[in-house]
Amino acid sequence: MKLRLNLLLSLMLIGSWATAKDMADNLSKGQNNLEEQLKTLDVSNQVPAAANKEKLYAVQARYLPLKNKNEFTLGVASNLTPDGFVETEQMEIGYHFHFNDSWSVAVDQAWVNNSFRSSADNIRTADGAIPDVPFAYSRTDVMAEFNVFYGKFRWSAETVSYFDVYVAAGPGRIVQNTGTTMAYVGDVGFSAWISKWGSARLGLKDYYYEEDYRSGAEMAHNIHAHLDIGYLF
Repeated sequence: MKLRLNLLLSLMLIGSWATAKDMADNLSKGQNNLEEQLKTLDVSNQVPAAANKEKLYAVQARYLPLKNKNEFTLGVASNLTPDGFVETEQMEIGYHFHFNDSWSVAVDQAWVNNSFRSSADNIRTADGAIPDVPFAYSRTDVMAEFNVFYGKFRWSAETVSYFDVYVAAGPGRIVQNTGTTMAYVGDVGFSAWISKWGSARLGLKDYYYEEDYRSGAEMAHNIHAHLDIGYLF
């Protein structure tokens, strides 16, 4: 009886040792498999080659959409190419209709103020004779305008101004002291957008037209620097 009990205990110890050994071997194998799987996920902080070739784009919508907008402007202009005897300044009003963010059509009407320089005093006579100088009384033009590019200028960390650089061209009509003539008109400058309701335009406008002198007619460029304040709706 005692021999049988000892034999049973021995068998139980042997079975327990074998089971523990199998569990340890399985645990070791599982740990090795887990380490191998983790190694396959290790990219050593390297970005995959495909991701290196990706291009990122930042797109910002226009702050003030111009599609179907009306713009009325009021401004002043100064002649940068005046005759030696005459100084000219003008006031002007304008209207723009914006078909979209790039294209618009503009109509401008200007009234010109002329004054003789002191250099004309030696030529003027008592009977009212004046130098042979053609000068304009008013100007009207209709132009197609194209916004070349749109950008912004940062004044501070919290203040940004948005603007368009534009070019424009079209026909014009000029009423002079010598008669009325047609003109070719070009304009280039930039328009800054004030909040979502206004604009400030600064540009150079060139009138190319015929001027009549007693000696004959001549084609001339008349370049004006203009500043206009506008309202959009």
